[in-house]
Amino acid sequence: MQIRKCKRGQQGSTRPVSLILCRFLALVQEKYPDATLSPGWTTLYVPLFPNSTYTRAMVEKMQTLVGALPQRITFPVRAVMARAAWPHFSWLLGQSDRYSLTLWQGASDPVSVDDLLYIRDNCAIHQIYYDLFEPVLSQFKQLAMNATRKRSYYTGGSLIPLLQPPRGDGLSVMWLVPDIQGNGTTATVQLPDKDGMILLNVGLQELTAGDPMPIVHAPGGPVLTLESCLLQLATHPGRWGIHLHISEPTALRPSLAVLAHLSTLGHLPRPVWVGATVSHGSFVVPGHVAGKELLTAVAEVFPHVTVAPGWPEEVLGSGYGEQLLMDMLELCQGLWQPVSFQLQAGLLDQSTAGVVARLLAASPQATVTVKHSSTGGYYTSVRTVLLAARAVDRTRVYYRLPQSYRKDLLADVGRN
Repeated sequence: MQIRKCKRGQQGSTRPVSLILCRFLALVQEKYPDATLSPGWTTLYVPLFPNSTYTRAMVEKMQTLVGALPQRITFPVRAVMARAAWPHFSWLLGQSDRYSLTLWQGASDPVSVDDLLYIRDNCAIHQIYYDLFEPVLSQFKQLAMNATRKRSYYTGGSLIPLLQPPRGDGLSVMWLVPDIQGNGTTATVQLPDKDGMILLNVGLQELTAGDPMPIVHAPGGPVLTLESCLLQLATHPGRWGIHLHISEPTALRPSLAVLAHLSTLGHLPRPVWVGATVSHGSFVVPGHVAGKELLTAVAEVFPHVTVAPGWPEEVLGSGYGEQLLMDMLELCQGLWQPVSFQLQAGLLDQSTAGVVARLLAASPQATVTVKHSSTGGYYTSVRTVLLAARAVDRTRVYYRLPQSYRKDLLADVGRN
């Protein structure tokens, strides 16, 4: 049946290469079903055109051809062309835990060791293999084994391996709120001495002259421009990512523009989530970011992020009902970016496991973040919900909790 799907996908195509690949895959299924496959792309590297690389269409076409196969697959990727196409390969690796890449070097390819290190930093170790010439191989090995070297991460990538071990527990990831001292141009950012996702609530400040400016709201009232905040964080050591929560609809596109600008300058070498409470379908609520606008703005301004949409609290009086789930899943259907659905623990009920499972099934790259605040009730009021969500999938469920609640959950997990 898998091969028939492949052939049907080629109807109307006159390209013999795809047909040959389908026949090859059919033969492998018949004769060598336990073999690891290694289908690649035909490439031509020309030094006069160093920016030529793999396209999104090429990578998505490969996934269409091999996605239904049961075998492990390692995709040979020409190393000199890999860094520029990393968003596409990051997406591809996210489609199946059976996938890996094999970086290979042409005899005269000027492979950059920095590019090899970047790709290594953004993969689990078991997802990447190397077929390189000397002296590049030795230089790469020496630097890769240096535990103190500075690492750089793809903004649209997974929290693995930066904050979470491969196949590790999502409970290992903490959400941190920065402490902002002062106001305006003299404001400074201080972080807890911990690793985790840094939560920034972003609004928009109107200026007497010039364009409105995205600002970070901190508990207690201090504000700091988003750009200044991110630039200060860029110098902060440790292992952390950024979670922007857009609290005002008008702040969405200006905030994405800041991210795009800083990423271009190399000042954003961390995973970035962009989230908002969204208004869509059966959960249209004025004052929140329109769901389609969130996805459109991300695609047009800065697509290299994880999208983190949540439902308005106003529509959750009866919990996460069927229509609410269907409309959110319809909104995010076919989304190229990873998505982390934001759920409020206090508004989940006995159907927690079913809700979490439905959302995780939306995409291989989908995760769920269950959040709760101390104002929403004691830990005991959401304990059952948190444990039920964790039972569905320990790797793909995260918890945005007060530190004391997280400690209680860890203690409960340790006892079970």
